[in-house]
Amino acid sequence: MEDDIDIDDIFHKKPKKIKSGKKGKRVELELVKNLNERFSKVLAENPEGGKFSRSIGSGNRWSQNVHLSRAATNLYSGDIVCPEKFRFVLESKGGYNDIDLCSAFEGGQSELDEFLKQVSSDSERCKRKPMLFWKKDRKPRIAFIRSEDLGKVSFKYAMKYREWTAVAYEDLMGLDDSFFFS
Repeated sequence: MEDDIDIDDIFHKKPKKIKSGKKGKRVELELVKNLNERFSKVLAENPEGGKFSRSIGSGNRWSQNVHLSRAATNLYSGDIVCPEKFRFVLESKGGYNDIDLCSAFEGGQSELDEFLKQVSSDSERCKRKPMLFWKKDRKPRIAFIRSEDLGKVSFKYAMKYREWTAVAYEDLMGLDDSFFFS
């Protein structure tokens, strides 16, 4: 009879629910701040081109059946609104701490594949090159860029995943401005 009763222990603290929406926004806003600081000189020289900012409603823009102009499509593709002459569309992911890159060696990593598929779709839509930023909790940010988009650029430390190259965000941001802007 005791097996039929389920009693909650009111003295045991339940773990807090992770508010993934808040976490995603925080990671995106941090990225926007970093990008605006990194490219401050280029942005100051070309103020009419705009700055980096977080897309409003990022993550759910394409679920609605809307027809946007080419300019609006360029503006609202990706999680981050990019300046006019920026060559890339940016997708930002925060958290996803359970993703294990070791599983990528056993046929791929499905969540990572979905992220890359999402940024590739945004890329096709706005005709910019795709770039994914991923930041696990308390870990440095990683950038994924299609290997073909790197051209002759190489890094001391990099990981190849399918047709993508993963590098430390800081290493990628060390490249010349001309890599990022046309």
